Amino acid sequence: MFSQMPQNSLVLRARQLLTMQADTDALLQAPPAHDLDALRQRDARICGLIEDGAVHIQGPNLRFVGAWSDLDPKIKSRSTVVEVGCVTPGWVDCHTHSVFAGSRHMEFTQRNLGAQYLDILNAGGGIHSTVNAVRRSGRRALAATLIGRCFEATRLGVTTLEVKSGYGLTTDEEIKQLRAVAEAAPEVLMELHPTFLGAHVVPRKYADRRDDYVQMVIQEMIPKVAERGLARYCDVFCDTGAFTAAEAEAILRAGIDHGLIPRIHADELSHAGAAEVAAAVGAASADHLEYVSPEAIAAMAKANVVAVLLPMVNLFLKLPQHAPARDLIAAGVDVALSTDFNPGTGMTQDLGLIMTLACTHYGMTPAEALLAITRNAARALRLDDRGVLAKGKRADLTILDVEDYWEIPYFPGRRPVAGVVWGGDVAYWTSAQELDDNA
Repeated sequence: MFSQMPQNSLVLRARQLLTMQADTDALLQAPPAHDLDALRQRDARICGLIEDGAVHIQGPNLRFVGAWSDLDPKIKSRSTVVEVGCVTPGWVDCHTHSVFAGSRHMEFTQRNLGAQYLDILNAGGGIHSTVNAVRRSGRRALAATLIGRCFEATRLGVTTLEVKSGYGLTTDEEIKQLRAVAEAAPEVLMELHPTFLGAHVVPRKYADRRDDYVQMVIQEMIPKVAERGLARYCDVFCDTGAFTAAEAEAILRAGIDHGLIPRIHADELSHAGAAEVAAAVGAASADHLEYVSPEAIAAMAKANVVAVLLPMVNLFLKLPQHAPARDLIAAGVDVALSTDFNPGTGMTQDLGLIMTLACTHYGMTPAEALLAITRNAARALRLDDRGVLAKGKRADLTILDVEDYWEIPYFPGRRPVAGVVWGGDVAYWTSAQELDDNA
């Protein structure tokens, strides 16, 4: 809900303020599982924990971040002061397919009874099913649906949302999806970042002439998307059943030539050489990485490619292999987490649940998981104005009703988000009365 409180000067006094100004030495140190005190100290250094902290918001950027005792008493007396539990940078969902139509709930049941993802895809289901639903939908309907999903994401703590196309697979339909994102953007309480994913899968009509489709992506789709300013990023699904490493590199380099930042769906179902492509082209991120090789991890670290891990896909597809989060962190690769919100393999918008899965599936600590949906997720989108709490950064904040931040992944489904501040304005609060009482 919206608050009617004045927004000229707001101070949040937090029991725990998590700045995400990570201590790199602590991050590279293996978590001491059998020494709770040492583990707590390591996590505190990773998330930049300030006990009894404060943030001062006046306008779109942060004016003060630090200990409550260090905040100027004049600011305290002249501001609306609200006491809260835990404050983090605004959560960034850096890999989603949020602009889609239709449902694939029947495939969910099929897979649970033993059907395989690629068998469903090759029979005309999977991505092809959603493509058909999107083609039957108008741009305004897609935009309206996306707006509703964005409001739900706001309630779940998200302040920045990446949104991919990829369910059009023709020039006009891909442009329709991206225009739906642009139409939704002014109506939502978050920042949308569109990605062109025309190379999501080879359309069935091009099965016997896939090079023709690759050339259409390169020579027609990318130039038109770029000249219309409809996307910031270019993505490719490089894996078994999708595009080869050579095809992916050609498409991403074409995107670079037209000013689009490269990203890649990498090595989800097999070792396809996709992470190596990410390093070779200097991609912002390589996403999935269940089958990434040690050599590719080293190459990603050298090229500063962010690893975006998507554990909901493991849950939905029951993949036998998990992305090697601990190996990536130990190698110095920034690890981000995201929902991969899509109708087939990740039907959730809940980053809190993703944190739980990251802790249980990947062996990540709560601080590492929070870092992965704030600072590192912003880095996956090459956004350096958010993801950490520091003076001058965007005033994007997620406020959590918890006694301790370790509770967030511990209690999945609880929905601990009590409020969201986006660009200095209150976008969501669970109790407007509390704000009004403090005004």
